[in-house]
Formats: sequence, C-alpha cells, structure tokens
Amino acid sequence: MIENTTPYPPLSELSEAQLLQAHDYTRQQIIGETELTRSALARNDDPRNIADTFTHETLDAIEAAGLREATLPEQPWAGHYITTAMAAGLLGCRYLDRNTDQEWSKHFAYIRNHPAKVILQGGLENWIAELAPAEKYDALVGDAEQTLTKRVWAKGQAAFDQYGEVPGWFGICHGWAPAAFMLPRPQHALTLAAPNGTPITFHPADMKALASLLWANAAPRVRFVGGRCNIEPPYETDPATGRVARLFNPFIAAEAPPLDPVEFPDAEPLGWVEVTLGEYQWNEETGESTLSGGRIIAAECTDTNPATWHLALVNQLGVSQRAMVMDASFNNEVWNQPLYAYQYTYFNPQTLVQTDDLAAASVAMADFSDDIFTSYRAPQAASVVGVIMRVTYVVEPFENEPESYVPEWATESDDIEVIRRQLQLSKQDYYYDLELDAAGKVIGGEWYTRDHPDFLWTPPAGSRAVTRHEAAATGEWDSTQSLPESWRIAAQAAAREGTPLATLVESMIAAANAQVMG
Repeated sequence: MIENTTPYPPLSELSEAQLLQAHDYTRQQIIGETELTRSALARNDDPRNIADTFTHETLDAIEAAGLREATLPEQPWAGHYITTAMAAGLLGCRYLDRNTDQEWSKHFAYIRNHPAKVILQGGLENWIAELAPAEKYDALVGDAEQTLTKRVWAKGQAAFDQYGEVPGWFGICHGWAPAAFMLPRPQHALTLAAPNGTPITFHPADMKALASLLWANAAPRVRFVGGRCNIEPPYETDPATGRVARLFNPFIAAEAPPLDPVEFPDAEPLGWVEVTLGEYQWNEETGESTLSGGRIIAAECTDTNPATWHLALVNQLGVSQRAMVMDASFNNEVWNQPLYAYQYTYFNPQTLVQTDDLAAASVAMADFSDDIFTSYRAPQAASVVGVIMRVTYVVEPFENEPESYVPEWATESDDIEVIRRQLQLSKQDYYYDLELDAAGKVIGGEWYTRDHPDFLWTPPAGSRAVTRHEAAATGEWDSTQSLPESWRIAAQAAAREGTPLATLVESMIAAANAQVMG
C-alpha cells in the first residue's frame, strides 16, 4: 500500500495561485502548446472562431430565425464518470469491482495486489469482465507489460506526489467531452479475443473510456474562445458592482409545483432569484455573513464575454447544429461539459422586469441611469438588453453502465431510453446583459453573477483524434478474430505514448454497434 508520507499540504491548504497553475495546465492540454495570449483578446474572444457557421450577430436576426431556443438532433453520450476521474485511477479503475471504491492510494494498492495477469490466467470470464478498460485493452493487443494501464496509473501517481492526494477534478473530461459528440455512441457490449484466444468483454463504458483517453491525448487542434488571466490572485474587484438584484426566472417557475393559494396565501410566485457579483463571507465574531466584492476589474480575468458566449451558443448549437464544450466552472477547477441545448428569455436591465419581448427588454444607454457597469461599457454601445439563459449539458453518471441502467423507480409504462438520456443531462442558468451598437449588433456585455462559463471550445467538424502509429496497422480486422499482428504492434507503440490506437477504438465501436441484439 502507498502511504501518504509526502510533505505536501492537503488541497484545502493550497494557495489560490497553486490551484490556478493546475487550472492553467489543464487548459493547455485542451488548446495545445501555443495558446493565444490575452494580448490577442479580440481574436481569442471572437465567437466567429468557434462556430462552424457564423450567421447571426443581432438579436433581431436570432429572433427572426426562431433561434431563441435550440436542441441538437443527437445527444452527446455519457460515459462512466469513474473511468475519467484521475482520483479513481482513470482507465485503470475496475469500476465493476466493488472492492475498488476507495481513495486513490488504496485503490492503486488493491490493483497491484490483485494483478490483471493472474485474473487473465485464471480464465474466469466474469472476473475478466470486471477488469479495468486499460487492462482489457492491454490484454486484447497482447501487451504483457500492461503499458497503457501503467501509463494511466502513472498520471495519478504524479498528481499524488505533487499534492499528497489526487484532486477530485483532475481527469480526462477534456477527452470525454469532445469524444461524446465526435464519435458514435457505443451501444452494445462486444466480446473480442485476445491473441491466446481468451474472450474479453468490452462494455460500452469500456469503449467510451478508451475513446475519452484517445481524445484526451491525441486530439486535433481545437477552436477555442475565452481569456487567459495572467494576474496572480486575489483579484481586485469593484465594490460598486456588488449589488444584489432580484430577477424572475420563468424556467425555474415552470419546473416548480404550484403553491396552494389557500395554504400559502401570501407566498410570492416561485422563480424569483437573487443575483450578485459579490461574495458572501462568514464572520465568526458576529455570526453573520456579509457581502463584499463585485466585478473583477482586470478585463483579462473576466473570462468569456457574455457577447461571445451568446453568439457562439446560438451560431454553433442553433445554426450549425453541432455541440461545443464549455468549462462549466468559474473557479480554478476545470469541468468540461458538452452542450446539448439552450433557451433564453429577456429582462430589462433598468427595471429588472422579465419579459419575452425584445423591445421591452432594451434600454438605450442614454436612459440607463442605474447602470452599475457604466465604467466598463463599450464606447459603441447604444443600448443594453438583459438575458436569462438556460443551457442543458451532458454529465457523466456514476452508474456502471449508463446505456443499460434502469432506475428502481421506473415503471413498465415509462420510456426507459428517454429516462436514461434525461439522467445524463444537467441544466444551468446564466444571467447577463448584452451591449448592442447602433445597428443592433451584439458587441459586448456584463455578467450578473460570478457563476458563468470560463471558456468554450470544439474540434473542427469531421476531425479525428489519431496517433502517429495509425498507418502501421495494415490490413483489415475481422472482429470475430484476434487482432492482426500489425494492429497489435501499432497499438502497443501508441500505448507507450499513453494513447489507445484510434483505428482500433473506432473499429471496436463500429463492431459493437453493428451487432443485432435479440
């Protein structure tokens, strides 16, 4: 067993600068080695850089196109969260083995004390089926050294050595998120033969994990928008922008059960929310929380501008009908989630009254007497419109097999497939305003809460994640037979670089989905 004897402080004691460094490293993994700096802000925060087809730049045009809401024709798939979490061992996690539900160091010790080699030699099909995705892959390609398995555990070891534990948000969600819409959804289990003939069953979650690792370590260049803050925290904020505003959110109201007017005669309608850029701090002496702070003053540290966010969302999901990825966390963690749908309504920034009418939500700059962001407005801004945006994105559940999971509460009359898909979705509401120029073009905006997307990105349409060893896998592979020798050699070479072979992963998914299930 590996004991935590390192001198590093626990994560809760790490400085914000240290966490920011880890956050920045994750961003670099996504966008490559030569990210644009904030000196190229205009290009790096331009929604045209991320949308496949950029058509609309005015709210009027979006309204005319009926794109105040949009849903993708196909929902990105969700894998097993555990297989993308470094704290669980990534693809080294035996997610079907109940004995591995523990912290990273104990999990790693358990794996080493119960080696895959022994389980494979035993030949018990049920035990083999519970091996980790990387262990199954190594066996499939005839890699007795378990190269891929060792590589994924080494990732966790490096984090453990640095922090004294493995941060819960470290992982390969930056691989899962694009793979979830760039590769087909694996729908069925697939039993393949190792070189010695041993049958190995790959579940959909195994194939999703391999696809996620492929896209994490061998992805093509991506299109990216969102700033990079090079200022050390804590950040200077503007207290004049820290006010608390009350807004009515109709999306919340529509989901909440109505209150009985007899039992609650004085209750206000459900859906009212408080929004603020300030932070509540608990005071131990007074036993009360106080609000402080506001908008971050440094423009380069305010993350994706609301205008970029709004136009990217409409033009990518609405016009182009293709997903993109958002970092759903404003703080120093990175949570990449594939976007699936959006809908929005308006509010008047002056009166804070919610409305579905664009004209009623618009305030001319000359009439905007209560503008707390007046110091930050674009000189070309002629009017401002408030927006309440609800986005739906895909999350990874904890169920061992999301594609076959049946909730205990489901009834025979329920559409189980619909329920499964809904359980893989989450929703988030964002509050902001948009600045329009005299021609009605969206040119800027301000967030009304600290909770907003950090950055957005997507691979180009039709691109592939590939290793440099693909060409070595020559000939065809019949999935009812063991892999050809050239495929095994190519796969082992790619594994030494920490990546499964793209040709093999894609072929496995195709073979699994081609099966006719009785």
